[in-house]
Amino acid sequence: MRATALLLVLLMLVPLAHAQNLGETLQECPGTMTGSTQPQQIHLQMTDDATIMNVMWATEGRATGEVEWNGQTSPSTDYCYNHDMAFHMASMTGIEPGEDVTYRVSSGGDWSDEFTFTPIDTSADNFEWIAIADHGDSSEGMDVSEAIIADTTAQMVTISGDIAYADGEQSAWDGWFNFQQDSMTRIPWVTAVGNHENEPGYEFAPYEHRFDSDGQAESEIFWYSRDFPGVHMVFMSTEHDYSAGSVQFSWLEQDLSTVDRDVTPFVIVYGHKPMYSSNSYHGSEVELRSALEALYVNHEVDLVIAGHDHFYERTWPVAGETVVNNGKDGRFARGYAPIHLVIGIAGRSAYEELDEPQPGWSAYRENSSYGWTRLVYDGDAREISFTHYRIDGTIGDQFILQEAPLPHESGDGFLGVPGFGTLLPIVAMFGAAVRRLR
Repeated sequence: MRATALLLVLLMLVPLAHAQNLGETLQECPGTMTGSTQPQQIHLQMTDDATIMNVMWATEGRATGEVEWNGQTSPSTDYCYNHDMAFHMASMTGIEPGEDVTYRVSSGGDWSDEFTFTPIDTSADNFEWIAIADHGDSSEGMDVSEAIIADTTAQMVTISGDIAYADGEQSAWDGWFNFQQDSMTRIPWVTAVGNHENEPGYEFAPYEHRFDSDGQAESEIFWYSRDFPGVHMVFMSTEHDYSAGSVQFSWLEQDLSTVDRDVTPFVIVYGHKPMYSSNSYHGSEVELRSALEALYVNHEVDLVIAGHDHFYERTWPVAGETVVNNGKDGRFARGYAPIHLVIGIAGRSAYEELDEPQPGWSAYRENSSYGWTRLVYDGDAREISFTHYRIDGTIGDQFILQEAPLPHESGDGFLGVPGFGTLLPIVAMFGAAVRRLR
């Protein structure tokens, strides 16, 4: 009886959540009924509207929260899962792309410090971002994090899955977010889901509660797209059904078919498992390639950025295991076939054994380094420059992808043959299909 009375007192002191009712809270995360309400793990989350930015944070104790920005306030949605932390998400609306926003968040009257971010202006002529995969909290991973935090010009970070490597230990997520907070409160980190986000005993629940892709708390959407200056980015899931006829395949087909190349001349697809990899640990995900490569080629996807294998590799523009273009002096014209990148170098133990001989479609690879990749879109030149940095500061690989044909190409084909640039990937994929049937 006394325990029941004490519980009733606690319930009176703790405001009810917007997203979950009291019964759900008591069932899923009773440990959050007490504890500090000081915000931590604060991170920005992009929406598909450039005038709206979401912010998420965590607290030990359950309480209603709010975000305050530029003289405005908005209440948070408050929720939890089977872990002794409460989570909060609030929206900053009416923000001006390219104009600084100063904000802070609160739960139960406890306020965070103030932070400032600049909403990405999709009409800008320059856009810089960092891409990583297979991160975690190793010493090498922390070196990568410190480099990202120190980068004052990158406007975003993308992760091609395997983010914190919690693997069922939820405090690993808490530590990972707190370490990244100095960056994540200033620029958004945009994610694709990996196999390590499917956790024992939790499945994808931690990922669903800690990241947002559709403006809804506890989102169960694992594929989505965003537009940035010059670039349409697709974040897909290699961990969910992508076969022809699946919900994800239909969504990918619809999304890629509606890209306006005049506005976003480049298309990048992020996913965790690679279509092309010459690493001996996992290697190429042949099922993924069989299901989606034709779709990517037909819709002229430019880059496919993956992880999963803990090494770095870049392919030539390739379709059906056949190189369709070698570029010139580190430059490539878009429109032939995707360049595939495996960038699982952000902190997890390196996979050093490689397939030999090196496949013809593999342009460059290294198997014992850690680091990150940096991409810059130049709107005046209509090109993307790509650089692979190692954690010791050296450069491992570089190339440029441009919208215009290279000097030895006509605007309508390859080597002066009209239509050949479009036909060659199809021929290559047909040849690959024939080889598989033998």
